[in-house]
Amino acid sequence: MKISNAFIKKYLIPLTLIILLFLASAWLVNHYANAGYRWIFYTLIIDFVLIIVLLALIILKVFRDSAKQQQAQELLAESKEKYKALMETSTDGTLIIIDREIVYANFVFLAMSGYTLTDLSQIKFEDLILRETAPDCTLDGFYEEIGDIGRTINLEAMISCKRGEMREVILTASRVDLMGQNGIIIISKDLSRKERIEKESINLMNELQSSILMMNLPVNSFVREHLTCDMDISVHEAASLMRRKDQNAIIITKDANQPVGIITDCDLRNRVVAREMDLGNPVFEIMSSPLIRIPDEALLYEAVLKIKENSISHLAVEDRAGRIIGIFSNEDLLEVQRNSISYLIKEVSAAETVESLKKIHNKIPVIVKILLESGSKVRNITYLISTVTDAITHRLVEFAIEEMGEPPAEFAFLALGSEGRREQTLVTDQDNAIVFEDVPNEKFAEVNRYFLYFGKKINLWLDKIGYQYCQGEVMAGNPQWCQPISRWKKYFYDWITQKSQDGLLGVAVFLDFRIVYGMDKYAEELRRHINKTVDGKRSFFRLLANEVSKYSIPTDIFKDNGTETTPGQPEAFNIKNAISPLVDFIRVYSVQSHVSETNSLLRLEKLLRLNVIPEEEYHEIENIYSRMMEIRFRSHVNAILDNKAPDNMVTRDELPVIEQTMIRKTFSEIIRYQEKILSDFMV
Repeated sequence: MKISNAFIKKYLIPLTLIILLFLASAWLVNHYANAGYRWIFYTLIIDFVLIIVLLALIILKVFRDSAKQQQAQELLAESKEKYKALMETSTDGTLIIIDREIVYANFVFLAMSGYTLTDLSQIKFEDLILRETAPDCTLDGFYEEIGDIGRTINLEAMISCKRGEMREVILTASRVDLMGQNGIIIISKDLSRKERIEKESINLMNELQSSILMMNLPVNSFVREHLTCDMDISVHEAASLMRRKDQNAIIITKDANQPVGIITDCDLRNRVVAREMDLGNPVFEIMSSPLIRIPDEALLYEAVLKIKENSISHLAVEDRAGRIIGIFSNEDLLEVQRNSISYLIKEVSAAETVESLKKIHNKIPVIVKILLESGSKVRNITYLISTVTDAITHRLVEFAIEEMGEPPAEFAFLALGSEGRREQTLVTDQDNAIVFEDVPNEKFAEVNRYFLYFGKKINLWLDKIGYQYCQGEVMAGNPQWCQPISRWKKYFYDWITQKSQDGLLGVAVFLDFRIVYGMDKYAEELRRHINKTVDGKRSFFRLLANEVSKYSIPTDIFKDNGTETTPGQPEAFNIKNAISPLVDFIRVYSVQSHVSETNSLLRLEKLLRLNVIPEEEYHEIENIYSRMMEIRFRSHVNAILDNKAPDNMVTRDELPVIEQTMIRKTFSEIIRYQEKILSDFMV
C-alpha cells in the first residue's frame, strides 16, 4: 500500500524529529552530567522509550486504518468502473446515482436527453424525472419508494430534455450498494422512440445500439487514416497540420519515420494552452509516449479494454509487419454506437473482390442470431439483411461497370420478390431485373446485348456470394427480364388485363419491385402505369384473391401438444407457405389502394391510415407475421450454425410446446383472412 504525503507529514516526520531530539539530549546529559545523577539519565531513557513505543503503536494503528480506507476507495472506484462498463453496452438510457448524486449516464441517455454529464450533475433529480402519479417526488422519496438493496421497481415517467421537450419513458430502478455507498441504477426505455420506429418505416439505427453486435468485429473495420510528423517540429506546426487535415490526433516519429508517441487535441489543451507553453517548443515535449498499439486483427472489445486499461483516448493500429495503418479512438466507438450497421456497409463499399463480399455476407447469420436473442423486431432484422444485400448488389453493379465500361443508356437494376419487399431471410434466391431507357431501333441490339451480359455477370456473382439462382429464372440475366421501359409497361398491362398466361406470376414477383441501383424515375413511371391500369379491374383482383385462398394451412398440426406423434398427423410444415397468404393478402389490398410501399408491414400501416383495414386487424396481422418470421429466422440460424443447409421446413422438435399451441391458433387466424379476402373480392 502506498504511503501518502499527508501521512508522512503528519506522523513520520514528527516521530523522526522526536527521536533525533531525544538522542541529542541523551548525549548531552551523558556527556556533561556527574556520575551521581546518572540515574536521572537512565530514567529519562526509559520514559522516552515508552513514549516512542506508544507513539509508534498509535501511528501503526492509524497507518492500518488509512490503508484499509485507501483500499476501500480503490475497490469503490473499481466497482464504479465495472458498473459504467456494463452500462455502456446497454441499448437503453442508463443513469447511476451514488450518494444522491448523478455520477454516470451512458451515451444513449445523453443522446436521449440532450444533456452532458456535467449538465446532469447540476440538475435536481425532480427537475429531470417527472411523474404524473407523484409530481412532488424528490430523490429522497425515490430512495424510499425503491426500498431495500436489491429491490427493483418499474414505473412510467417523463424525462425533461435540455431542448425543452418531454420524453415519455418506462423506468426500471434498482437499489445497489457500492462498498457501503447507497446507489440507484435507473434504466429508461424510450416509448416515444418506440412509436417513431413503428411509424417511420426503416429506422434500424435506434434498434441496433447494442454493443454486443460490434464487440466481436475486427478493429480494422473502424480504423481512420492517421497523420504523422517529426518529433523536432514545433507545437505550432503540428497543431496547424492537425487543423488543416481535420484530425484530432497525430503520431510523432523520429529517424526513418519510426513512431515514438502521439499528441491529441486533449494534449494541446492540457499541456500547451493550460500551461501557456511556447508554441515554438518541439512537439516531443508534449507527446504521450510510448505509443500504445493494437494489432489490426484484434477485436473491438479488446481495443475498448486497452483504451480503458491505459486511460487513453487513442490507439495506434498496426498490421502484421508492425506498420502503423491508422488510429482507433473513443470517438470511433461512439460513431459505431450511433449507427450499428454502418460497419457492414463500410466494408461492402470498400470491398474490391467478390470473395471479400462473400465474407461479409457470411457474417449475417451470426448477427441475426444476436438480434433475435436481444429481442429485436423482425422488421428490423429483415431490413438489416436487405440493406446489406442492397449494398452488395450495388457494389457488384459497380464492379460490372468497371469491367464493361459505362452503360450505353440509362437504366435501373430492380430487386423483386422478398428483396423488393425488404423481407429477405437467410434462405433466399435471386429475384431481380433490369429496365433501361427506350432507345432508337438501330441502337437497341447493342444496348440490349450490353445489359443482358451485364445482368448475367451480376447474377453469377450473387450466386457465388450465396444468393442462389432463381429456379424460375426471374433474373436480370434472362432476356425476358432485361427490357426497356416500354416493354415493362406492356408486361404489366398484359398481366393486369389477363392477356398473359403468367399474369399471376407477374403480380406475385414483379409488383414488389424496388430500385437498387440506377434511375429512380423508372420506378416512379412504372408505378404510375400500374396504378392507372388496375383501376376498375375487379376480375383481376378476384383472381388474386383466389390465389391467396389456395395455400393449404394444416390446422391439425401438433394437436397432441407433446413429443409423441399421432398416426397420420403432420409433424412438420413449410413456414414460407404459412406466411405467404398474409404477404399476398396485404399486397392485394395495397395494389388496389395504390400504396407505393413494397414492405408488407409498411403497406399494412398505410392500409390502416387509409381505413382499408380496421386497427384490430392491423395489430392481429402484424403479430401473426412477426411471430412466424421469428420462428423462421430461428430455424434458419440454428441450421446454419449447425453446418446444415437451412430450409423452410419447421419440425415439432424445433418448437417448445407453447409455440406448438400458438402455431395451431395462428393457422386458424390465417385461414380466417383467406376467407375474408374471398368474401371481399369474389362477390
